Amino acid sequence: MSRVMLFGQRFHKDDLMLPREEYYRRRQKTGGAGRWLLFIVVVLAVVIAAIGAEVNAQEIPSVGDAIQQEFTETVTLEDVKGGDLLFTGNESGKYIPAVHLKSQVSISVRGLVAEVELQQQFKNTTDGWQEAVYALPLPERAAVAGLEIQVGERRIVGKVRERKEASKIYKAARAAGKRAALLEQQRPNLFTNKVANIAPDEMVQINIRFLQPVSYDSGVFSLRMPTTLTPRYIPGKPIPSQALNGDEQELVAESSGWALPTNQVPDAASITPFMQSAQELQALGSHNISIEVDLHGGLPLAKIDSPYHQIDIDNRGDGRYRIQLRDETAAMDRDFLLNWQPRASAMPRAALFSEKITAQEGAEEQAGAYLQVMLLPPSDGTAAQRLPREVIYVIDTSGSMSGNSIRQAKESLTLALSRLHSNDRFNVIEFNSTTRAFFLRPIAASAENIRRARQEIENLNAEGGTEMAPALRMAFGQQMQDDTSTVQQVVFITDGAVGNERALFELISQSLHNARLFTVGIGSAPNSHFMRKAAQFGRGTFVTIGDISEVRERMQALFAKLENPMATDLQLSWPQGVVADAYPKRIPDLYNGEPMQLVAKVQGDLLQGDIQLRGRMAGKQFVRKLALKVESGSDTSGIGSVWARSKIDSLRDRQLQSGEQSDAGLALREQILQIALRHQLASPYTSFVAVEEEVVRSAEEKLSRSSVTNMVAKGQVLQRQAYPQTATGLYGQLLAAAVLLMFAAIFQRGRALRSNLTRALRSFLRRVLPDPRQPSSANPLQRGGV
Repeated sequence: MSRVMLFGQRFHKDDLMLPREEYYRRRQKTGGAGRWLLFIVVVLAVVIAAIGAEVNAQEIPSVGDAIQQEFTETVTLEDVKGGDLLFTGNESGKYIPAVHLKSQVSISVRGLVAEVELQQQFKNTTDGWQEAVYALPLPERAAVAGLEIQVGERRIVGKVRERKEASKIYKAARAAGKRAALLEQQRPNLFTNKVANIAPDEMVQINIRFLQPVSYDSGVFSLRMPTTLTPRYIPGKPIPSQALNGDEQELVAESSGWALPTNQVPDAASITPFMQSAQELQALGSHNISIEVDLHGGLPLAKIDSPYHQIDIDNRGDGRYRIQLRDETAAMDRDFLLNWQPRASAMPRAALFSEKITAQEGAEEQAGAYLQVMLLPPSDGTAAQRLPREVIYVIDTSGSMSGNSIRQAKESLTLALSRLHSNDRFNVIEFNSTTRAFFLRPIAASAENIRRARQEIENLNAEGGTEMAPALRMAFGQQMQDDTSTVQQVVFITDGAVGNERALFELISQSLHNARLFTVGIGSAPNSHFMRKAAQFGRGTFVTIGDISEVRERMQALFAKLENPMATDLQLSWPQGVVADAYPKRIPDLYNGEPMQLVAKVQGDLLQGDIQLRGRMAGKQFVRKLALKVESGSDTSGIGSVWARSKIDSLRDRQLQSGEQSDAGLALREQILQIALRHQLASPYTSFVAVEEEVVRSAEEKLSRSSVTNMVAKGQVLQRQAYPQTATGLYGQLLAAAVLLMFAAIFQRGRALRSNLTRALRSFLRRVLPDPRQPSSANPLQRGGV
């Protein structure tokens, strides 16, 4: 598509011209004086908007707006004009982070639990004292169970405290000149890691320990380790600084993101880290990661692979394998995924692992027996009668889907359309800042209608915000709520890069009716938390596509789930005399290839008998049994932490239904807090804090805050709002554009030129100024980073 360059911005030709009918209508309505008046008003509006934006910006709380700030003096947004406060610069004008990052991951897999040790080294490259602030992506089901500071041979072990108390301890240590670290959960898969008082040219290492369950689907075990993230879109209206309460103002002051809090995402500043390209960070030797896996699955394996990284595999015998990156390190620009497949003769149908914690090993409330259970429904090849399907495909075409992601999404959608039968109905909805359906209502899946849809798909481009809620409402609203003659499905293709996840989960659970929601995670760093939980609330399942080469394979896996019978009405019974607190509380429907997986804390004098799983598949009842007998060598450490994390997740789901601030929601909050404190886990209400008692920085020495940027995910386009800007600033560019337009109009007499320039300015304003009807994460009023 043809594009034109104007004032450093790239426009479609259509953006520079109004339709001919609109042009003549305006020409007839206004004379030459009217056109000049319109032009002058537009130019004045630009100047007023720029001045007003500067004034409003100065009212925004300033601590945390800059990537690098001095704590010993007041910093306002008027001071934050560019790289001088954001980063230390050089003669080339490129950004050099004040703190460099290097990571090392050691993963030990035993049974169905992976224990992960993450070591992150923060190197202060400046001649001043630094506080490093880093947005740390982790697996969405990670149970974070340990934190320690390591400086040389010294180790300072962190403890879990109530969130406000941990923050207070950290800030006191920071002010006193002591080394300190704070790890806070912002989302189940996103944490903030702060390290205070890093001396000039010093390296401080933070060790984080967490556990995560291993996934199993269609005969393949897998685990995923994120190394970066996709910038989240922040919907809603920005909250004026004067409307923030004390806690909210403190949150903004302690955060370093590019977005301001909004009425839909109050913690926006905590989940919007600045991003830098891999090229810039790799040139500095920063943001490299090494990964080593000790795999002891207990089964003979037919295949081990990592689709996004090259790996070396060392078979050590007795079912143990050592896996590491072939090049020793890799850029932190995509998820690490490891898959391993047992031999056909060793495919598991059931598994049971246990952990026993004594009162001496943990708190008295933590002591007990913990079980991890996996059971697969029967797979006798029984086919269910195929009912006509009504499928609504929803595709994300927002700016974060730029690059490889939109190509993967379009190919996935085109492939999905090819699976429709002539008696099916379908529609396609695309969304970014606005929502648009290809057809007024679901239509027959005829060859002609599918051809028209494919033609529309070819013309899709990625731009704008990620307004998911209107798209979900439209998708659920198009399906007949009381129609039982068709299978109603919604296939949602997105990278999940939004900040209002919980509001969307609530929308899904309230609007679903008879439909089922299936999510397709797109890109090299999708929001897996959103994918998994949206599918859970939507009574569906999810797949992820990280590379264009695996679109067909991953979509085929989804089709197998959509088109084959599933196990429903599932109930689990325990042997008599055994009391089990198991999660998930309600066993979800299981799609083709999916096992039932749960963790339980059990009580009973004697663990014996059978666990029984009952359900229906293809209209027939089935029963699966597993002997409750713990074999020697099946003891697996970490199950207790995984159980506690699963219980917290279940309580958070209940909290979503009741409302966090209701009496029931506050009671659930207290339960979550107590579980996290007993099991020493990070949670929405608890944080890890570690403090070294020695004072290392004197009161006379200044401390600067340096946000450690995240690397732009592989194949993605750097989002402008997430990158620290030069000193010119957006509003300076607006004023320059207005002046240039004014002079051009004065010295040029051609009506067409004046008209085109006016329209170009109008288009420019639409792109860079916030639309009050469609709040955007790229809103220049939302953070000093734009």
